[in-house]
Amino acid sequence: MKLIKTEDEQGVMYSLSGDNLPENYVLSKENCDELFGIVDVEKLVDEEYSHHFFEGRIGFRDGFNKAMELNKDKLFTLEELRYAFYTGMKHGSEGGIMFGKALADEYVQSLQQPTEIDVEIVMEEKLLGLSLIKPIPKLDSSGNLILKKI
Repeated sequence: MKLIKTEDEQGVMYSLSGDNLPENYVLSKENCDELFGIVDVEKLVDEEYSHHFFEGRIGFRDGFNKAMELNKDKLFTLEELRYAFYTGMKHGSEGGIMFGKALADEYVQSLQQPTEIDVEIVMEEKLLGLSLIKPIPKLDSSGNLILKKI
């Protein structure tokens, strides 16, 4: 199945498409953000900087947020990136220019955020009766489906 990310004036929303979706499922925004590679700076600070003093953790968080704010409007056109790549690679030959353009295109493609990713629902086994085991979707503590990227 696919996890689909859409964005409008109300923000980012996630949905699932595919066969055999459970009825009335609820998705965790945090789980979906993580699958799409969106950084939760508070979680990052807790995981990576738990051994630092409080001031160091706050400084990292504030610095991370400030860097994101300062860089949010930095945009480069495809032509500007191509120029930067092939200027660095041309070494006076036409082959270097063409290689630089292809490399720039490949790099730009790698930076573009996907809007769909393949996922599967994490399942757990539930015992029904004495010996019948049925797989059911695993839920987090808030009752949301747990998804993983495939």
